[in-house]
Amino acid sequence: MAKQTFTTGQVLTAAQMTSLQQTAMLGGEAAVKTASYTLVAADAGTSVAMNSTSATTVTVNTGLFAAGDTVNIVNQNTGVCTITAGTATVNKASGASLALSQYQGGVLDFVSASSAIFFPFDVGSSGGGKVLQVVSTTSTTGTTINSTSFTDITNMSLSITPSSATSKVLVLIMQPAAAYVSTAGDTAGNSMQLLRDATVINIVQTSHFGTASGMYLYAGGPGANLGAVYGVSFLDSPATTSSTTYKIQGRALSTANSGGSSFGGSSTGGASFILMEIGA
Repeated sequence: MAKQTFTTGQVLTAAQMTSLQQTAMLGGEAAVKTASYTLVAADAGTSVAMNSTSATTVTVNTGLFAAGDTVNIVNQNTGVCTITAGTATVNKASGASLALSQYQGGVLDFVSASSAIFFPFDVGSSGGGKVLQVVSTTSTTGTTINSTSFTDITNMSLSITPSSATSKVLVLIMQPAAAYVSTAGDTAGNSMQLLRDATVINIVQTSHFGTASGMYLYAGGPGANLGAVYGVSFLDSPATTSSTTYKIQGRALSTANSGGSSFGGSSTGGASFILMEIGA
């Protein structure tokens, strides 16, 4: 129910007392919205609940509310809800977000008819710098890549669904690899890259093998073999609440004279892949 206006000597009805009690409790029962919504004057003293699997906005315009009015806003579903300044000004504390993930919310406190401050609810474990979720996998399956084109490494793909669009994802990888040559004086090697969905976000870099990057081997005799472990630590900002897939690819730096490359497997050891969602 909307905020009530009273006059001197007025006898309050049961409905008015109920509405007054609800207003004192940040709006009482919420009005549920399933699509983007623009606040109206009757929302003063009430609670608005957004319930959509798609992204939505709550728009705030001027001339509808008076100083001291409040509107409680909560997001009940998986679509991110963003508090949006229409013709009014919406301020927030440094580090606070106007983008509400599922089960987040806050209070719009109007300081004038044209300006409000948004105070987000303290949601504890979703605070900045905290680990919100971890997904991981390991593999002892070997992948031989005798191509200079980047190719998926078997079992080294992992998906995570961030709980907030402002979260970061910390990627940790330990990937054994080997390069080998069959003729004295040959050169061989490999390199590796990290992708978020179809986008390359990190390439393991060294300064060997001309303009190529990665592990490098120069053979002094036939049958030379070099093993190493790639270690990757990368902090990514996917800016989404949709399922996001990270994977690693490898390639050989040369295939001349039977040179080759392998990643993982019994001869080089197991690989590990960890994704951590970090609260913004």
